[in-house]
Amino acid sequence: MSPAGGGGGHTEKEPSGWQIDTLKEYVESLINAADTRYEQRFLAQEKAVREALAAQEKAVTAALTAAEKAVAVAERNAEARRKGANEWRGSMTDRERNFVSRPEFESLKERLDRAEGVGKGIRDVWAWIITAITAIAAVAVFFIK
Repeated sequence: MSPAGGGGGHTEKEPSGWQIDTLKEYVESLINAADTRYEQRFLAQEKAVREALAAQEKAVTAALTAAEKAVAVAERNAEARRKGANEWRGSMTDRERNFVSRPEFESLKERLDRAEGVGKGIRDVWAWIITAITAIAAVAVFFIK
């Protein structure tokens, strides 16, 4: 029963059945199984990355489409605001065109002041005339009685 006694990796009582060739086949089968697993994992990861990229591309396309629509709506709204502002500006210009200028206003004011002064003067003269006639009539009534 010597451990170094001959026999290719087994004891004399129990032969293990392992030989260099069987050990080589076993290790090769482990390596091949690992290679198969790694290849399956790689293919699954590659498929997942492709699917993720496709989903991302769809999301980016949808986002760009939504952004383009939003820009178009914003441009239409801005154009409508510009058009409204131009209409408002035009109506203000028309309104201002109907206003009297400062020199015209001053000239008109002078004329009205003069006309008012003349009218007041005429009214004052009439008031004096009526007062005088009334006084003369009162004196005449006093002397006639």
